[in-house]
Amino acid sequence: MSTTSVDDGRIEAIAFDWGGVFTEGTFDGRAVVALADLVGLAETTVAESYYPLMKDFEVGAFDLGEFTRRLQAELASDVDPAELQATFLGAARERPAMYAVLAGIPATYTVGMLSNNVPTLCDRVRSDPRMARVERFVFSNEIGVRKPDPAAFAALSEALGVAPEATLFIDDNADNIAACRALGFEGLLLDSAAGFARSWRAILPELGELVDGPDWAR
Repeated sequence: MSTTSVDDGRIEAIAFDWGGVFTEGTFDGRAVVALADLVGLAETTVAESYYPLMKDFEVGAFDLGEFTRRLQAELASDVDPAELQATFLGAARERPAMYAVLAGIPATYTVGMLSNNVPTLCDRVRSDPRMARVERFVFSNEIGVRKPDPAAFAALSEALGVAPEATLFIDDNADNIAACRALGFEGLLLDSAAGFARSWRAILPELGELVDGPDWAR
């Protein structure tokens, strides 16, 4: 699919990361804390095994069962695999205000998602009725590459059918924002609710009312 071009600086598409945007704090950070509590080990110990495994998990190298087996083996844990999986999958704490922003984006914008994510969570996100406004989902495990690799952003542009310079990409990771900006995207870092709201209003003043209210003031 070819992408449309823009010559007036107008944003035509809005794309979101998932973890850290639709959740408060990163999914992985909360997962490490929850798993460490479950298996009775230090967070640093769990993190040393968790993050390298997630890099492979997020590009589809193995499924949830294999991730669980490998993590248990590395941590020498005998915790029930089902309990470990439930703890992992339940680690996210949602950011309800962002779902309201998503729902309020008018039909004149194309809306997408680009997320480093694993199969089971991707299925949950895609099937969530609150995500109905998202027209195109691009997940790392389905394209075989993770942000901030340029190929991930190329896949997003291909899916949206909109040129990078007409696309606003929102992420909570500064490295991902730097990478997308280097490729011509408009990047918006969600580092705090208030900071995000200010940047959103500056880039999309016509949608400023979507980030009004106490949820975006702190």
